[in-house]
Amino acid sequence: MKLRLSTPLLALVFALPAAASVADPPRPHIVFILADDLGWNDVGYHRSEIRTPTIDRLAAEGAKLEQFYVQPVCTPTRGALMTGRYPMRLGLGLGVIKPSSVYGLPLDERMLPQALTEAGYVTAITGKWHLGSGSPAYLPTARGFAHQFGFYLGATDYFTHERDGGLDWHRDDRALRQQGHATDLIAAEAVRLIEQQRAGQPLFLYVTFNAPHTPLQATPEYLERYAHIQDKRRRPHAAMVTQMDNAIARILRALEKKGLRERTLLVFMSDNGGNLPAGSNQPLRDQKGSVYEGGVRVPALAVWPGK
Repeated sequence: MKLRLSTPLLALVFALPAAASVADPPRPHIVFILADDLGWNDVGYHRSEIRTPTIDRLAAEGAKLEQFYVQPVCTPTRGALMTGRYPMRLGLGLGVIKPSSVYGLPLDERMLPQALTEAGYVTAITGKWHLGSGSPAYLPTARGFAHQFGFYLGATDYFTHERDGGLDWHRDDRALRQQGHATDLIAAEAVRLIEQQRAGQPLFLYVTFNAPHTPLQATPEYLERYAHIQDKRRRPHAAMVTQMDNAIARILRALEKKGLRERTLLVFMSDNGGNLPAGSNQPLRDQKGSVYEGGVRVPALAVWPGK
């Protein structure tokens, strides 16, 4: 199924609590998966050489959003997603929040997890935040998320979980020392939250992978699969995408095992276009950071079985 959309899919998500309050039907669980710097030509269903069987299956089962537009860099897209507002209105339209930044998404903004909490959802984020960490008021658990796991900044090391020499890894906004590759740990936390979800209460799970954003760090198991790629920058990028695809498969299996798959709206998208030359946006023009289509038109899909 292919849809061409120019209206943000976020409108659908914001409409769900309102629909539930009118007729009180069963509220769907929502799993929103965000990739970081995933290019148009970095998924199998766009004829990439990168293997993404899980993402391809979701695209085949649901709606491929083939004209889906975002902002050219990370923070503005995430700000718009969490508020439904243009990032210029948030003061976040011109770049990303840096480690030294003391500002974040304005504290007077009503955010998606706050709205869903009011609608009875359990809300959780596992992965990258990048909407402010200069003070506790900007952190996820102060902005509507009941549970938080992962990191606040961009370009955090996948293995040490450090950025600029400081630890950037947290659970419920408290520093956490943990071994493992970030992609695998983000998926493991998502699985844990799904397994612990109580019956009868809807879940909003925001899974924000840093893959395949730099630094280009994949585990040897996945690097071996792409030893044939000559470009030494494309090789780890491809490995990280496939590793993320496998992580998404783990999340899907957890939903199925828990009996939640048929009652879950799953959305997948990238926050901006691919970063050349490791990523590929072919046949679109340019890359991340550009307002040409290679920077703002991204792979996206939505799946709700039977809907």
